[in-house]
Amino acid sequence: MRKPRGWLGFVNDIPLTWKFALIYLLCVLLPILTINVLFFQQVSSNIQTREENSMRMTLDRASKKAMDIILGGVTLSHSVANDRSLYEALDRDYPDLVDFYESFNNVLRDKMKPFMTAYPYVENISVYTGNGSIVSGGNYFMLDDAAKASPWYKAAEASGSGVHVLVYPGVDPINTSNPKTYFSILRKLNEYPSYGRYAKYLKIDIKVSSMDEILSQEKPYMELQVLGPEGRLLFPSTSPFALKTAPSQLEDGHSGLTFESRLGTASYIQGWKIAGTADESIYQEAIQNSERWIWTLAIISTLVPTSLIFIILRSYNYRIKRLSRHMDKAKNEKFDLIQLPEGKDEIGGLIRSFNRMTVTIEALINDVYKLEIQQKDMQLEQIRAELKLLQSQMNPHFLFNTLNALLVVCAKNGYTEATDLVKNLSLLLRRMLSWSDDAVALADELHFTEMYLKIEKFRFADRFDYTFEIDEGAAACMVPKMCIQPLVENACKHGLQSVKGQRHIRIEAKKAEAYLFILVADNGKGIDAQRLDEIRGQMNGRLDSDENIGLRNVYKRLRLHYGDRVDLYIDSKADEGTRISFRIPAMPTEQGRADHVLGAARG
Repeated sequence: MRKPRGWLGFVNDIPLTWKFALIYLLCVLLPILTINVLFFQQVSSNIQTREENSMRMTLDRASKKAMDIILGGVTLSHSVANDRSLYEALDRDYPDLVDFYESFNNVLRDKMKPFMTAYPYVENISVYTGNGSIVSGGNYFMLDDAAKASPWYKAAEASGSGVHVLVYPGVDPINTSNPKTYFSILRKLNEYPSYGRYAKYLKIDIKVSSMDEILSQEKPYMELQVLGPEGRLLFPSTSPFALKTAPSQLEDGHSGLTFESRLGTASYIQGWKIAGTADESIYQEAIQNSERWIWTLAIISTLVPTSLIFIILRSYNYRIKRLSRHMDKAKNEKFDLIQLPEGKDEIGGLIRSFNRMTVTIEALINDVYKLEIQQKDMQLEQIRAELKLLQSQMNPHFLFNTLNALLVVCAKNGYTEATDLVKNLSLLLRRMLSWSDDAVALADELHFTEMYLKIEKFRFADRFDYTFEIDEGAAACMVPKMCIQPLVENACKHGLQSVKGQRHIRIEAKKAEAYLFILVADNGKGIDAQRLDEIRGQMNGRLDSDENIGLRNVYKRLRLHYGDRVDLYIDSKADEGTRISFRIPAMPTEQGRADHVLGAARG
């Protein structure tokens, strides 16, 4: 034979154990580890991206809430700034206090209340004017030197825009010893130049706690800060106005990741940012969880295939080595059988073939003469069996000729009863010897059964009688041959044999709709309940058994003809007789023959 060359020849030279090891390492272990490492890297990247997106969503959510408060304050300033009646009241010169308070009560007193109600996060609304005839009080104040020295006034004057947002330090007006942080919307009231005799300023103070609350709501996710121009810390208000330093760790000592976003694009918050510091341990914990899960999956996905491959390959390797050793023994003319569980796979087939070959070779070498003698003995035994079979056969024509001769003698001598008996027996035997599994009309089957009953009546004499109750429509239906006589024979043999007194068998046949009902009933000794259950359980047994063979033969042939459309019932009680009935499809004579021919062709 031509020897394989190249890499195929090299592979063929590798021992089987090393081949299995290479298959496991290169095709199982390495792919599993590689896939799990790549999967871990991808999952880690996805987790980091997901957490960063989540943090940015948190930052955007807090930024939107903060901007809603600022925009609400700016909108409120627009509403106040466009109130013409306010300008008119603030630009008037009041000759005395009575005149001012009358105007205050009519115009100014309740002007700010609707705004305070509509904007719950607004702490105070203050209007400052240079009109010296106005008395400070409520929401209206004189723009004196103390007001002009305040940070808000300087910021409003220096601002080039109409609206300015400012966070600045101050003191609590109720307790001047306590410092307080103010968060104010500032605006010059100059919408109506005709009322511009006196300078007017609007200062809307936003509750600082509302901003702190927004930032604290997101604290479980990240630490948030609002930064002003030059990176000054504005909120939270606990330590405002400190220069921002990029935090490398959080309050609990964990390292942090910083995210920043512009608070808005409006000119009055130019340079404002919202910054968030997220706990880096959140990433690490999520990655560690995924890492534990992935490595657990990797271990399971490695151990399970490894165990299965070890078991399978060990089965192959062990049996092939045993086969190889016995083949080497066969070279030295030692034909030992391989004693091990063979299995049903291809290697098991090889082992079985080897064992068969070993047995055959040993038989050819050691037992060739004995085999020849055994073959000759077997041939002689076969010849003897055939001779015995020939000797035991009886010519049916000889049997019929003998019965006919006996019938002639009985007729000449006037033996009327014996003549009927021999005649019925002759017809019965002829019918049985001409047996075929064709279907016959019910009338023919009943005629055959009656011949048998006449023979039984001769046996029992006056102590036996039988009756037929046959519907006119039922007699023309087709039934399988010998489907009633075995039931009658069972009744005579097992039911009536040991009964004292009058014996009786009743045969009924009636047609109802599409079915034919047949009943064989006797008044014999009956069957007890336990035996009846055994008989019912044997109905589907093998026919080579000697018990209830007649009944089982009838049931199986009915099933052969009609399949699942057959119902057979056995009812019996001890000392009360037995009733055996069956129901089959009612087929007229022509249809029955056609169906039987078709069934025989299919069989």
